[in-house]
Amino acid sequence: MTPAPLPEQFPFRPAIVFTDVDETLTWEGRLPPAAFNALVKLQAAGIKVIPVTGASAGWCDCMIRTWPIDSIIGENGSFFISRNAQGQLSHTYALPESDRQLNWQRLQVLKQDVLARFVHARETADQSFRKTDIAFDIGQDWQVERKQAAIIAEYCSAAGFNAKMSSIHINVWCGNYSKSAMALRWLDHYQVNKKEAIFIGDSPNDDCMFASFPVTVAVANIAPYIAEIRTPPTYLTSQPGGFGFSEMSDSLLRTEAANE
Repeated sequence: MTPAPLPEQFPFRPAIVFTDVDETLTWEGRLPPAAFNALVKLQAAGIKVIPVTGASAGWCDCMIRTWPIDSIIGENGSFFISRNAQGQLSHTYALPESDRQLNWQRLQVLKQDVLARFVHARETADQSFRKTDIAFDIGQDWQVERKQAAIIAEYCSAAGFNAKMSSIHINVWCGNYSKSAMALRWLDHYQVNKKEAIFIGDSPNDDCMFASFPVTVAVANIAPYIAEIRTPPTYLTSQPGGFGFSEMSDSLLRTEAANE
């Protein structure tokens, strides 16, 4: 099924917008002012935006402390962080600490194996800020052809790990969790029906999120990867990255205005 163009006015008002970060909120590695302004406007309208990202725990801590958001899901569903009215942060993990420690040791062995085996493999610049996964750079600071990146991801999967390719990273982790599993857990924790949530993303590692919600959106730069996505998004923006996110925000806010 081919995604439809994003409507001028969204068909309903969601309570929650789950969003990928890299190249969905950002564009070419930067957060456009239009995207940040969209976050501000959505928060003012009472629509909660929750980033769901492969980004490290360190990046997630920075984002929840500095952006107009109150929750964030990080390291591909390993945890969510929430901020209360007093600004205090709480962390909820998919796995207990004992499992995380054992998994971390296994991941370090795999990382050294991959770095030694594949000439194209480079760990991400934020690896030291990760708590539960390892990540290889394929398009952020180090460019790797998609076919070569897929070989690395397949090697990690064959070794018994979860491996997902985004537009910029290969994220590898241990444990039966995912972006969508943690997003659904967040909804259950806060007693929100998933029909009240939508998702916007940009790459194949968002596939489980596109499959988990009735209505989803992709930014325009998903085009090179659309064949890799088993469950296509409902709508497609005309603009890439954070500009596409802003476009979606405008569509949502027109619905909000029409309902007043």
